[in-house]
Amino acid sequence: MNNSNIRITRSSRYAWFVVALLTLAYGVSLLDRWIITLLVAPIQTSLKVSDTQMGILMGWAFAIFYLGLGIPMGWLADRVNRRNLIAICIGLWCAMTAACGLSRNFVQIFFARLGVGVGEAALTPAANSLISDYFPREQQSTAISVFNMGVSMGMGVAYLCGGLVVGWANRIAPTELPVAGVLEPWQVTFLVVGLPGLALAALVRTIREPARSGQVALDGDDAKPSLGGALRYVTKRRVAYATLGLGMATSPLIGYSWLWLPTVFERSFGLAPTDFAFAYGVILLVAGPSGAILAGKISERLYRRGQPDANYITARRSLWIMIVVSTAVPLAPTPVLGLMLLFPATMAGAATTATGAAAAVFAAPGQYRAQITSFYVLTISLIGLGVGPPLVGWLNDNVFSGDDGVRFSVALVSGVVCSALTALMFLGRQAYRDVIIDLEQATNER
Repeated sequence: MNNSNIRITRSSRYAWFVVALLTLAYGVSLLDRWIITLLVAPIQTSLKVSDTQMGILMGWAFAIFYLGLGIPMGWLADRVNRRNLIAICIGLWCAMTAACGLSRNFVQIFFARLGVGVGEAALTPAANSLISDYFPREQQSTAISVFNMGVSMGMGVAYLCGGLVVGWANRIAPTELPVAGVLEPWQVTFLVVGLPGLALAALVRTIREPARSGQVALDGDDAKPSLGGALRYVTKRRVAYATLGLGMATSPLIGYSWLWLPTVFERSFGLAPTDFAFAYGVILLVAGPSGAILAGKISERLYRRGQPDANYITARRSLWIMIVVSTAVPLAPTPVLGLMLLFPATMAGAATTATGAAAAVFAAPGQYRAQITSFYVLTISLIGLGVGPPLVGWLNDNVFSGDDGVRFSVALVSGVVCSALTALMFLGRQAYRDVIIDLEQATNER
């Protein structure tokens, strides 16, 4: 029997197993994406790159294909076996993470980071679409929120376990491997982090593909997953989608600006990256899942009480908390206070990530679910990845010069730029609410 035709019992233990496995995959993707933040100093020493170039490696180098292939990957995910697509892409990004460790110059590591972005482009749209088909609508917010725990899990592991790996690698002598030659400790770190993910790709390949649900003909189109239909659907509802995407860009903009946090604590407080990594890793693993699950439960409760835009409301409220606390983190007078402020900031950030993704999924017909999710990811990531790390690096080099200047660069991005984006969500709430009401009337899923 073809797996794509198997109807999975909703809310079963197996469905939650799939969510857990995909959450782990999301965590691995963030580990591979963020491990570079702990290696800024040795990479700069070894490859002779500036802060601006490091910002490019952390932002644009990863973002080019991650964003550019997001919509094609969403298009594929609405047509092909999502499980297979996810498994293939996990193997690709893990292999390219390992390839970062074989780089000998800026150009080589730049192209390796491009490859990491290629692999990770498919995960979010395909996984959100797949998870939605395992659960009834009233439970989707919680399930998607649990999946989005992978963000904080991956970052937590990147900082906690990644810090341990970096510390271990820094204590060993340069390693010589056949063909690859002599590798410095930072290069060994990339290999150790990247290669084990290939086993996860094989495990994901074993899960079952659920039947697709929520497909409905709208706007004169049939219920087939065409790119043209998805574009027409979003364009007709552009106020709702534009304000959601631009407003929610606040979360990744702050998040990717935080790629500089290890450098902030090292330059401003003299805290070694490995020490910061351990402390922040613990915060992420506790505050991140707590924020995501709490936000999902709040949204689910609001939805059951008759608020169709529950995810939108919860996301907007969480964003304002995130902005205020995140601006204070780099400006803290002591490292202890800075770390303490990271807890509520991380909790609010996880809440916004979870409910923002759920808001995008909720507003999408079944046949466009992966494509609309990819539109959403493209919007928020283009701003977050494309602006955050490079802007902080540019401000470091050109405005706030000196080792201590990086803290002001991060605070400026969080406090000023992000406040302007979040304010847009006040303009789009009614439009978003109308989209949800119309979709639920058409699909009779309420």
